[in-house]
Amino acid sequence: MSKIPYKDLPKELKQLKKVLKNVPKDRRPIAENLFDELAFMDQTMQKLREQVNADGPISLFKQGKQEFLREHPALTAYNKTVQRYNQTLKQLIDLLPKADGQGDADPLLEFIKGGE
Repeated sequence: MSKIPYKDLPKELKQLKKVLKNVPKDRRPIAENLFDELAFMDQTMQKLREQVNADGPISLFKQGKQEFLREHPALTAYNKTVQRYNQTLKQLIDLLPKADGQGDADPLLEFIKGGE
């Protein structure tokens, strides 16, 4: 898997990329790898979302004489990817230095909460 070019990242991930500068240097390679995984999962989720929107959340499954409705495979993959995305984001947050409560608010947490 190759890195996704910065210009192709959504605005939210570009902001998150800037916050990674707060990760201690000894943890930065791990943070970069986690970020690359997040970017890949974000693009994957967009494609899966488009497929579910086009085909609907339910698909007809045929195998021999059997025929029944089931959850669309793209929706199943989307739901799993969302869970992994959130786990990876939490791992990335845990790499940031802990706020001492005295200084400014944690930029990543503010980003996640929707702040600027």
